[in-house]
Amino acid sequence: MDDVPWNSTPLVGRSSEMAALLSAVDDAKTRRAGAVLLSGDAGVGKTRMLDEVATGAHERGFGVLVGHCTDFGDAGLPYQPFSEIFGRLAGDRPDLVEGVLTNFPAIGRLLPAHRLLGAQPAPQQEGQLDRAALFDAVLGGFTALSTSEPLLVIIEDAHWADDSTRDLIGFLITRLTSQRLALVVSYRSDDLHRRHPLRRPIAEWSRNPRVRRVNLLPLDADEARTLLHSLLTDPLPAEEERRILERAGGNAFFTEELAAAASMGDNDGVPPDLADLLLVRLDPLSDNARQVARVIAVAGHRVPHTLLTAVAKLPDRELDDALRELIDAHIIDVPTSDRYYFRHALLAEAVYDDLLPGERVREHAAYVQALENQTVAGTAAELAGHATRSHDLATAFEARVRAGQEALSVAAPQEALKHYEMALELFPNAAPTTTVDKTWLIVDTATAATLSSQHLRGLKLLRKALAELPEEAPKRQRAELLLPLADIALIIDNDQESNEAVSQALKLVNDEPASVFKAQVASLYARVSDALGRPMEAERWAHKALEIAREAGQESAASDAGITLAQLRRRAGDPETAAKQLEEAAVRAQLTGDPAAEVRSRFLLGSTRYEQGDLLNAKAALSFATKRAGELGRQWAAYGFDARRMLALTQFMLGEWDDASATARTDAMTPAAAGAALRAVEFSVRGGRGDTAVAEEFEMSRKWWDLDIMLPIIGLQPAVDAYRALDKPAAAEKLVADVTMLCADVFQTEWFLGRIRFATLGLQLLCHRAVGEPSAAADLVARGAELVSMGQSTAEKGLPPGRLMGVEGLAWLARLESEWERLRWLAGVDAPTPEEHVAAWQRTTDAFGYGYVFEQAWSRVRLSAALRAAGRVAEANEQAALAAEAGRELSARPLLEEAGGGDSHGASALTSRETEVLRLLAEGRTNRQLARELYISEKTVSVHVSNILAKLGVRSRTEAAAVARRDGLLEDA
Repeated sequence: MDDVPWNSTPLVGRSSEMAALLSAVDDAKTRRAGAVLLSGDAGVGKTRMLDEVATGAHERGFGVLVGHCTDFGDAGLPYQPFSEIFGRLAGDRPDLVEGVLTNFPAIGRLLPAHRLLGAQPAPQQEGQLDRAALFDAVLGGFTALSTSEPLLVIIEDAHWADDSTRDLIGFLITRLTSQRLALVVSYRSDDLHRRHPLRRPIAEWSRNPRVRRVNLLPLDADEARTLLHSLLTDPLPAEEERRILERAGGNAFFTEELAAAASMGDNDGVPPDLADLLLVRLDPLSDNARQVARVIAVAGHRVPHTLLTAVAKLPDRELDDALRELIDAHIIDVPTSDRYYFRHALLAEAVYDDLLPGERVREHAAYVQALENQTVAGTAAELAGHATRSHDLATAFEARVRAGQEALSVAAPQEALKHYEMALELFPNAAPTTTVDKTWLIVDTATAATLSSQHLRGLKLLRKALAELPEEAPKRQRAELLLPLADIALIIDNDQESNEAVSQALKLVNDEPASVFKAQVASLYARVSDALGRPMEAERWAHKALEIAREAGQESAASDAGITLAQLRRRAGDPETAAKQLEEAAVRAQLTGDPAAEVRSRFLLGSTRYEQGDLLNAKAALSFATKRAGELGRQWAAYGFDARRMLALTQFMLGEWDDASATARTDAMTPAAAGAALRAVEFSVRGGRGDTAVAEEFEMSRKWWDLDIMLPIIGLQPAVDAYRALDKPAAAEKLVADVTMLCADVFQTEWFLGRIRFATLGLQLLCHRAVGEPSAAADLVARGAELVSMGQSTAEKGLPPGRLMGVEGLAWLARLESEWERLRWLAGVDAPTPEEHVAAWQRTTDAFGYGYVFEQAWSRVRLSAALRAAGRVAEANEQAALAAEAGRELSARPLLEEAGGGDSHGASALTSRETEVLRLLAEGRTNRQLARELYISEKTVSVHVSNILAKLGVRSRTEAAAVARRDGLLEDA
């Protein structure tokens, strides 16, 4: 199991870094598993240090496994380093691997023998591999191997890792406990630009207490000089030595290369370009050695001896001599396995870039021939890359298709999409004998796009395919394109397009005998009918879908219909039965291997609890749905992404704002549309904490609103609050109007339930204006009457007959009516009695008591003001204190300031307007005089005075004036 490369270059310095790495190894021996992230610039010495660590681990009785990530370009082989690890282990210790595969059969899908071009595809009944099963199997395999001897697993060059490899590394890191296992992951830090996909995972992994970070810096002057002296057989003149050290800049590899060039007598003409400098190493070599170096460079990664033999086309003796020459010249290395590789990736890149275009094409063509004939083992991704670069487009097409299938089978949809899209571009170049059906390829590409949360991409592809389909095309072919089109359109709320597509598909298959496809069309028609508010039709077609599936002998094909029936039960007012049916559906889908149905049912279970106001159980269900979606490779697909977004919203409501931010956090690998949607959730946290920049950022997200209507629905409130804080009510009112119009257009009705909250936001803006525009009181109240009427009408007309409003809707309806009372109270127009005002806000505070911490706290602030105006000061102080406590826990500065909890006394507790009121109050002004001087209503003055008394902790205006003079609160007023 040992895979310890040997390196003759001395290791200079690095004592503290080596100590950290070997400490992790020693910890693993005592069952304290851990990981080390080793970073550094290209050429700084990461691989040399890993050689030394591997040797040290070997001496301590460890087994050492090494896997490498490779730069495949646009799309590569998912889980490549782990395939390399288990593949090499299978070759070296087949007995050991056999035992691992017996207990963890999913690992078999990673073995090179199962991923090569000649391998048999996975049996149909196995279907797409459950990513959770694969990840658990890899962890279990490493754990099992570590029982016989402690294990060091090294993953090199993670900056080239694919999405799936990064996810698996992250999974392993989170599961490190008491195994005898140490994991070391290396990457080039200079490659990690701001949008590099590894930046976010590195930050997340680093927060794990079992992870250590080791960064290799350039060697200092003394260390670089020591390294240079160790590399030279004869000393150099002081001036030449100084030039080498300056050029190398502490980079160990550059120092080696400059020293090697100098030792060959090139003291005066050192090339200024590093690539030229690197290539000087090849000049003294024989023609055969240089040719073999070119062949290895074209491979792009480690080359097995059999493949090298087939491509180099040299007699065995000449090939051996060339390899020996390259090894002796320290150009290439070969570990204990039979794979050759350049000692430094930069040298390989320089050799490849030095090839003439014709040379590159010929060398890639030689690899294609060897891989296509299966003379040697290789993957479809490798073949596709070589075929593309050799302009063998027919072969490239077939290989891209196979690579896409393989990527999907291991839950890597992003890589599958890249391969499939390239295959579609190459389809005109496909061989006449190809068996790949274009309709199938288009549908699979759209599926991969949907799984990657690139729904619009998939939708455009299907629309284009249908537009180009001849009128005389078979009915089934057209239906096969219409079905995924309807599904994706429904996901992004294009309900009308979805309905038209699925209705057309239903007509096309109506005369067909029962089949799985026909059941799927009927199931989707039921779901679309439900979305469009046709419950009776939805129920009829859901049952019809189940009947067709049973007749076809595949009842599981209509599992989606069963979920729709549960949804209908939920909408009919029986959420408990619906929840039970959804739990059962999720289990059935998991057992039958239907990931789409499983994720949908788990998401709907969470949303059912959310609608009931059972936020804790909703959070648990949504968290599990999000986890399963990730394990199944559906984290960006419909319902998988929805579960994550709703989880973040639920955490926000529960007051778990840091968790909500973490759930909504995005990185460079997050699809753009999904990133915009998640940022809208994060706006709620940032806005609640007083970040007014969310208003502008929300405006900038407009281009995504049509694609995902939930984005503006979620992001509107924090943006409006930000505009209100900036005293820009007109901009906020326009925003509310824009989002309202968009929602009415998307939902094809003005009575959408979100309008209750939108009307409430409008009333809050009118209250804000009433404070500063007392002369406009009558007009503001008239506008408020329109808003409250619209909100109340929506509550009456926005639900289908028999359906009940959820607790959140009821809370916002209560808030709507309370803001209406508050507006009339502030404006002094048809004002409510103090008792009516208090009662309204008490109802609202109670309504948000189901767990919505932030909104309940704001309701307490308003209730406190109403109580104070009613003369119930002790109760007012109690409510303000509760709101302030929530504000402190949430770090919600605006809430805390409004509740008077930012500071117990002093000017910092008062707003600028309250300070102005306090100054005039101290001069003896009455409320009427204050209102006239400040151009506000007496009611507004009363609110300000009440807030001042509460914040200063006094009972009367006289005491407030005395405290203000005593504490100097009026000096800057």
